[in-house]
Amino acid sequence: MTTPNSGDGPRRRARLSRNQAANLARVRRTVLRSRGLFNRFAIGIALGTVAIVAALVIGGPAITPEEEAEAQFFQISTASPGGTYFPIGRTLASIISQPPGSEPCRQGGRCGVPGLIAVAKASPGSVANVRNVNSGRVDSALVQADIAAWAYNGERLFDGEGYASNLRAIASLYPEAVQLVAARSAGIASVGDLRGKRVSIGRLDSGTRVDALLILEAYGIAESDLTVVEVDSLEASDMILRGALDAFFLLAGAPSLAVTDLVGRGDVTLVPIEGPPAGKLVAGNSFFVPYLIADDVYPGVPATATVSVRALWITHAGVSAKLVRRITEAMWSQANRDTLDKGHPKALEIRLETALDGIPIPLHRGARDAYRELGVALPQ
Repeated sequence: MTTPNSGDGPRRRARLSRNQAANLARVRRTVLRSRGLFNRFAIGIALGTVAIVAALVIGGPAITPEEEAEAQFFQISTASPGGTYFPIGRTLASIISQPPGSEPCRQGGRCGVPGLIAVAKASPGSVANVRNVNSGRVDSALVQADIAAWAYNGERLFDGEGYASNLRAIASLYPEAVQLVAARSAGIASVGDLRGKRVSIGRLDSGTRVDALLILEAYGIAESDLTVVEVDSLEASDMILRGALDAFFLLAGAPSLAVTDLVGRGDVTLVPIEGPPAGKLVAGNSFFVPYLIADDVYPGVPATATVSVRALWITHAGVSAKLVRRITEAMWSQANRDTLDKGHPKALEIRLETALDGIPIPLHRGARDAYRELGVALPQ
């Protein structure tokens, strides 16, 4: 016998299939519309994300109209993949993303921003990042606190460019150590030993380069005293292995991928940045803080004295307050803490209690709203 409701199952499945197909089609359209905005690297990641979304939409539970959200992309510009920004950026992108079709947080899914697909992108580094964020070419970026301060105030290397007045902060993340990495065969035990050596000071437009030059100046070393090379940490690592480079500077959270690999091979040592010149450097630049890379952060490498600056996550004033508030809330959601802790080791130092430390530019109004709700004391 056929009951009056016997056809409900097939009809309901048909409705769900249409909804799922519509969800997936909307995401695909958004990816295609974004081609003019993202570079080829980001598009590859975005299309990969669509494949993940497809699996969620087709294989996962149906989303009701109330739970559907328009797909929206959000860029996080980082630095060289050999440093710390890139893996940290990927982790942040992961915890704030909640593509259309994924399970809502209340059903046990990730607690991101509904509809948001965040993409971490490699870049030359902090100097390029602040320029691109200020102009609105990218949505957000990871940058050094000193670089952000100089750009915002139009000082030092930004002198003549005007004020980068669109820069806004989302959070202070962790301390970044200046790491001077030297080939064992080069006989470099101190910064002074760099004279006459082949030394990479980082890429043009990188924060590493700016700080490396400040450190060399503090120790009385001119660029003409070195054979200067300007490459990122991955290329510098390769040059060390080929015997084409004696040392390189890297500003990154320790441990960094590039240095860990070289230490594992037994090819390098860390050179301390300490003594009266380092003290003078800290006294003259408030963003520098004495720092100790602890024993065995790099296996077998003893504690090494150096200096550090804070890493910041920034955006620009044109990004909506609602979106930044939801991103900030997702970042600090307790449900996402496990994902953050299982990322790069430096992510363990990303804590709400230090979220406003060392920020030299204004907070985004959306971030201010989020921190106020979270009970964090705001700067005046």
